[in-house]
Amino acid sequence: MFQPDSIDELKSWWSTQVEQQLPIRWRHRWRSADTTERAIRDLSITRLNRVIDYPHRDMTVTVQTGMTVAELDQILKEHHQVLPIDVPEPDRMTIAEMICGNWFGSRCAGHGTLRDWLLGVTAIDSRGRIFHSGGRVVKNVAGYDVQKFLIGSRGELAIPLEASFKVIPIPEAYLNCVYQTDDFLLLQEAWQTIRNLPFDCNIFDMTSSGRLEISIAGLPQSNEALRDQIHTTLSSIAGMSEIQTTDNSEEIDSWKSLLESIIHPQDRHFVIRVGVRPSQTVEVLQLAADCGLKAIGHASRGAIVVTGVLNVVTSVQNKLLTRLAELNANVECLEASKSLYDLIHTNFEHPNLSPLSEKIRNAFDPQRLLKSNAVMVEG
Repeated sequence: MFQPDSIDELKSWWSTQVEQQLPIRWRHRWRSADTTERAIRDLSITRLNRVIDYPHRDMTVTVQTGMTVAELDQILKEHHQVLPIDVPEPDRMTIAEMICGNWFGSRCAGHGTLRDWLLGVTAIDSRGRIFHSGGRVVKNVAGYDVQKFLIGSRGELAIPLEASFKVIPIPEAYLNCVYQTDDFLLLQEAWQTIRNLPFDCNIFDMTSSGRLEISIAGLPQSNEALRDQIHTTLSSIAGMSEIQTTDNSEEIDSWKSLLESIIHPQDRHFVIRVGVRPSQTVEVLQLAADCGLKAIGHASRGAIVVTGVLNVVTSVQNKLLTRLAELNANVECLEASKSLYDLIHTNFEHPNLSPLSEKIRNAFDPQRLLKSNAVMVEG
């Protein structure tokens, strides 16, 4: 495994790979405990982990992407700032993996996804060409937003080596509210009611167990008024029980807890991310519950993470995926057996997008030397 200490060293190694037409596989620090053949990579960029530029008063930061998300969080905390993007196991996942996997979690309700925070990248394509896209400042309109292509690309277009983000101050306090119901119709009613209230939620999640989780960032005095408004609104829905309402220094982290409880290879779980219209979130959650699966949905975006053990894949194929296809949902494998991965790729590939996707791929990697870093487990 090659671990460069600089971009120049990486370019030299890369040119050799290209000359010999050798596939370039990128090793992850995340999931490094997996010793199966699919987890063995030829390249690791974890030594490219320096801070390039951090003008904290401008609330932007530029780092090398071999740095872990936890390391970046710690650097930002020194100036009471944060990049509000959720990832599982931040102490192991690198910035490059976060970008190429398009990771986002519960905070997408109030802060959006990586597309809203990534200002620019320096990356290397399959031919060993270093290119720059975007910039290091918020008000930058020069050139095309090529960096957006790399978000969710699974490392098949290029590997980001440096990334610039905008950041925000850490909020003073969070109002966390958790409600529970056994009736998914009531959960749908609660979703409709909360989304019509005149304030924005940092977190607005629902789960397949019937939980509604809300987190709002602000000042303690303003959160008190919002607490009363939420309580009055949801108490009017018979069957909605208040489980928790507290003022904390941290947000609810059920999404992260769910993923981190099952994403170890020895646990033999699959994880898929489903995209539907926000109004269909509750239906997908109920469907997951009926299949004996766990799921958590980001209600403001219609993004649902569904997980289960591999020995129940049959029920997923027969019921869940059939209904998702009817809903014209977007389904993405975050971790899956090869059979489930192939099934999803076949059933949910959008043919109208394929020519454009192929054209973009040819521009970045015409010889197909970059191999996908999609996570796979045997099953």
